[in-house]
Amino acid sequence: MKRIFAVIAAAVTMIVLGSTASAKSAVVVAHYGSSDDDTRAKTIGLITGEVREALPGMEVREAYISPVVRRNLAKRGIDTKSPLEVLLGLRAEGYDTVYVQSSTLIDGAEMAEVRKAVEQTAPFFKLVKAGRPLLYSPDDCLEVASILLKEPCGKGEAVVYAGHGNVLPSTATYAQLDHMLATSPEAKGVYHVSTIEGYPTVASTIAQLAKGPKVKTVKLVPLLLVCGNHTRNDIAGEYAEAVRKAGYEPQVVMRGLGENPEIRAIYVNRVKELLGR
Repeated sequence: MKRIFAVIAAAVTMIVLGSTASAKSAVVVAHYGSSDDDTRAKTIGLITGEVREALPGMEVREAYISPVVRRNLAKRGIDTKSPLEVLLGLRAEGYDTVYVQSSTLIDGAEMAEVRKAVEQTAPFFKLVKAGRPLLYSPDDCLEVASILLKEPCGKGEAVVYAGHGNVLPSTATYAQLDHMLATSPEAKGVYHVSTIEGYPTVASTIAQLAKGPKVKTVKLVPLLLVCGNHTRNDIAGEYAEAVRKAGYEPQVVMRGLGENPEIRAIYVNRVKELLGR
């Protein structure tokens, strides 16, 4: 909290005194975050790195939305900042234009936190603007669905993408994505989207499996940016056990969505859209 007050004071000082420096722009890539070093390097780190590569000469900063992840990393000596802290820090350094792109999948609570930080700091900037999450419009979902359909699915197999889900209206995004897969001729009735804590539920997905082509193996693929605790504890745990009890053999794919270069490219393009490029 002291650090936030310090950067607020610095930002206010910049505004009151004015800045003689030329206009400065920056990009903030806001991730939920992960305490797992390996998956962080293969997903979050690559997204931020590819944004930097795509924007030579542009200042690119990284923010972590989750306070739990930030605290866990701090205990290990890894300093990460919230979106609010990063934005205020940039203003204190003289940046007057900032574009914020979140790597969140849906327009849920985490995306709301990013927008809140943008709204709180808007008076300090000439322009501060937030991009949309991965799955926002129907066109966004169609674009991602076309990527999800590239997951190999052999004879006697089905693919279930398991996302986190929530109890908010935005969990309907997963149902929309599931419907897009179900109605795609390429899916052949064996590609599904489900959630851990929202809708579609594991029960509704198992019911879909029973109505579709006969399969023996169900590939459970994380519809999560990183492959961390939710994959290990929830998807490979309770979700896989429910699939097994339903008579199928679960096969958990330990791979975060952020490991897919086509997904990372979408985030890079979102940043370019924000910048009008």
